[in-house]
Amino acid sequence: MLETFEKFLIPDLGKKNKFFVEVNWNPEDELTNQCKVLKCTFPNGDQIFIEKKHLIELLFSIGSPEEQRKMIPQKILRTRNYETMIGVTAKKDIKKGEKINFPLKITLPTFEQEAIAELLPKGFRKQIMKIPLLKGRLDKLGNK
Repeated sequence: MLETFEKFLIPDLGKKNKFFVEVNWNPEDELTNQCKVLKCTFPNGDQIFIEKKHLIELLFSIGSPEEQRKMIPQKILRTRNYETMIGVTAKKDIKKGEKINFPLKITLPTFEQEAIAELLPKGFRKQIMKIPLLKGRLDKLGNK
């Protein structure tokens, strides 16, 4: 997760318009820091504010099954098996000095790994500019 101000340029297929998305633009406001709210700026200068959870729901809804699997947190349990041959030398009841061999399979304790998939293609999240924040630049969000 990003912890500092970042501004992203979303590429336009026609390469005519510039659409920007900003995160953490006002670190003093709890709504706008920690990537909870995204500020989107349209080419005509209009701005909208979107909660991160709504954007994630949208991306999940339009994603293919493979993309949806990548977005769901997964835990991978890995087990390790150790196989060996154990040899025992008998002293009674069987011929004295006779070796008895038998296979032994041991399952070692599992270890857990968290699998986190990359949601964005490489190179997408490029920092395009850092702008110093002005105090009081954004007093209220949306219709407040």
